[in-house]
Amino acid sequence: MFLAMAAMGTVFGAVQTAVTVYARTIGEPGAAGLVYAEFGIGSALAGAACAWLPRRFGLRARYVTFAAALFAGMLVLSAGARLVPLPVAVPVASLTVAPYMITLYALTERLAPPDRATTAMTVLCAGGPLGAAVGQAVSGALAGPYGTEGALLTALTAAAGALLLALAAGAGPRQV
Repeated sequence: MFLAMAAMGTVFGAVQTAVTVYARTIGEPGAAGLVYAEFGIGSALAGAACAWLPRRFGLRARYVTFAAALFAGMLVLSAGARLVPLPVAVPVASLTVAPYMITLYALTERLAPPDRATTAMTVLCAGGPLGAAVGQAVSGALAGPYGTEGALLTALTAAAGALLLALAAGAGPRQV
């Protein structure tokens, strides 16, 4: 779960860097905050919608489904940035974030022994900022020579890693 959250953090860091590069490229550096806010708002709305997911849609299925959705969202963002202005692609991609993260928290809570749940959640939470730092560093290095598309490649790669982790976990023994 730590690696899955680190992948999510990498997505955050890379998208933040890509949005900043995009805003600077169009000559509106102040727009970065507004575009990144779209990412947060879309994610929050999708997270709230998770409250209505049917109970029969179990955690294991959610994990694989939402990891695939995260990958699809970053694919839309990466490809969309070439076809439409980034502020149009960001809200679509943002809808894939919170469902994935919520599932990680729920799985961690379910998998951790009750007397270790706090420790497990702490370790899970540490993955986000660590991944964000990696995402910012790698996407920043790619943004220099390749611009926004280079930064978004980092987000897409991290989402692919998240999907591979989910598929591997989905093929493993049934614990949840």
